[in-house]
Amino acid sequence: MSDEHLMTVEEFNQTVTKWALKVRSKSRSSLSQTHASGKLAINIAQFVDKEASDKPAYKVKFNFLRYGVYRTYGAGRGYVIMNGVPVRGYRVRSDREIKKRIFGSEAKEMLENGYRTREINVAKKVYKDKGNVRRTPFDWIDRHIRAGVDELADAVQEFYGDEALRQILKNFNKLQIKKK
Repeated sequence: MSDEHLMTVEEFNQTVTKWALKVRSKSRSSLSQTHASGKLAINIAQFVDKEASDKPAYKVKFNFLRYGVYRTYGAGRGYVIMNGVPVRGYRVRSDREIKKRIFGSEAKEMLENGYRTREINVAKKVYKDKGNVRRTPFDWIDRHIRAGVDELADAVQEFYGDEALRQILKNFNKLQIKKK
């Protein structure tokens, strides 16, 4: 059997890169159909990591602006997630306060009542008058990854299956059958 029908490293890396580009473009089109997500859609980037240019890809990464996570959960700008649902509220300590190691009045009160700093950093307060919740979670990237992961798995399976066959063919003339 010849190597001409087996998937090469270059073909595998091209397949993985095409898959990542497809997920990125589908995510961008999902975001372009929503309100106030243009900057997020523009700044999605995908990366395919390899140890060297002649080695197979081993990791696919997607980078996007931080508020993409908030968009996924329906949080941010006066909304927090409580029990998996977006509600009107706020975090006791903002990221800015955490970075500068500042404790506001609520955080100091919690600290005095025996809460640990780690617990205070993730604590959320919900407004008593919740009002209308105008936020809904929007799965703009994960659904496209889940939908295409079988295609990626098929490419990986084909490449590593071909690689195993290539190793067997390479060592085939070294095999020896011993009669007992």
